[in-house]
Amino acid sequence: MKRSDNDQRDPDQPDYMLDISSLNGGSKPAKPKTGETGIQSNGGRPYLSIHFKCCNAYLRIYPTADSSAYAGHCPKCARPVRIKIGPGGSQTRVFEAE
Repeated sequence: MKRSDNDQRDPDQPDYMLDISSLNGGSKPAKPKTGETGIQSNGGRPYLSIHFKCCNAYLRIYPTADSSAYAGHCPKCARPVRIKIGPGGSQTRVFEAE
């Protein structure tokens, strides 16, 4: 689409709008099931916050593919951490790794 020189559009407004609500069937994100562990940001993936004391670094770790544990590595020294997911879950969402 060609614009004329006297088009008075706001340069901060996009030329188009993309509606992606159909990607999830147009419905709201699914709510976590009762007893499900992990923090969920806006219905996204569950995660735990980990403070790695070894390097004084924070990181989010996510469930493994089989959902048996949360797993990750220190972002500075690559020390591994693994937190098993139990049947009752936990109310704790921030953990410290030595």
